[in-house]
Amino acid sequence: MRKSGINSNTPNDFLLGAGVVFKNFKYVYRQYDGGEPADAKEIKLSQVKNDVSFIGLESGYEPKVNDYVAGAWDDSEENVLGATSGGNKLSIVPEITPIEVDGAVVEIKGLNQKTGESGTLEVNLAQHTVESLKRAIVGKEVESLIAGYKQIQTKSLIELSDYLDNIAYVGSMTDGTEIIVIMENAICSSGLETDTKNKETAIVKTTFKATADFESGIYDTLPIYIFYPDKTERKIQSAQVYKIVEG
Repeated sequence: MRKSGINSNTPNDFLLGAGVVFKNFKYVYRQYDGGEPADAKEIKLSQVKNDVSFIGLESGYEPKVNDYVAGAWDDSEENVLGATSGGNKLSIVPEITPIEVDGAVVEIKGLNQKTGESGTLEVNLAQHTVESLKRAIVGKEVESLIAGYKQIQTKSLIELSDYLDNIAYVGSMTDGTEIIVIMENAICSSGLETDTKNKETAIVKTTFKATADFESGIYDTLPIYIFYPDKTERKIQSAQVYKIVEG
């Protein structure tokens, strides 16, 4: 009998460090002009042209069947949420309601019903900008009354522009691959609160929650996506090349 859960894959499957949090994160496809690569994988046209917020196309490119495309995550600086201190906390929780029946005093297998779910990402932001403050308080920038300063105020209504297309957590594993969790239609729900102390960096705990949207028409699950690296493909490439097929 085994004395622990350690196995041959254990050294490769640890999640290290605080990870990086991105806003409006995208996997971008661009037309590949390097000929016909021998190792190109097939990809359906519907996967390249998709309505999810994290699939993007290079500006001016319209994909079609038999095109070769290269795809890569856009980790540009403008997509990084900001520097953090103290890590991040990810939570995806189903709401499970037991069905009560007479004569049963414990929960019964098959009589539990999923009645909702929630998805949040708590980020310990150490970098503070106008945009981060606006997101925290659901606020707006107005004409400043004081020269040399930008003025931010709260507002009475939440607008669609207050939602991020998505918030993404990217964590590094010990084998050099990444786990990526993306929550769409994310809005900050935590407000602005911080403790300022001598010899310490001020941290703002900023919590984003995923929400559904009218365009998808899906109201019983949240648009949360977890991408786990395919361990059968050990070769790590900066950009994978695909051939577009019907579908």
